[in-house]
Amino acid sequence: MRKLALVLAALLAMNGIANAIGISIEVGDRPYYRYGYRYWAQGGYWCWVPGHWGWHHHHQYWIHGHYRRC
Repeated sequence: MRKLALVLAALLAMNGIANAIGISIEVGDRPYYRYGYRYWAQGGYWCWVPGHWGWHHHHQYWIHGHYRRC
């Protein structure tokens, strides 16, 4: 019983340290091409723009990947 309490205390301490440091793991935005990296449609070429972080009113937000005319 004492070993179990010791292990639980160690796990709680490690969780508190990880939260204090601010460790985070993110997968990100995968490219979900429908037509490939570039394609021809509606009289012009369309290019894939990968996802990236943007700023708005002092806050960061994620902009998903999308197609844009190039």
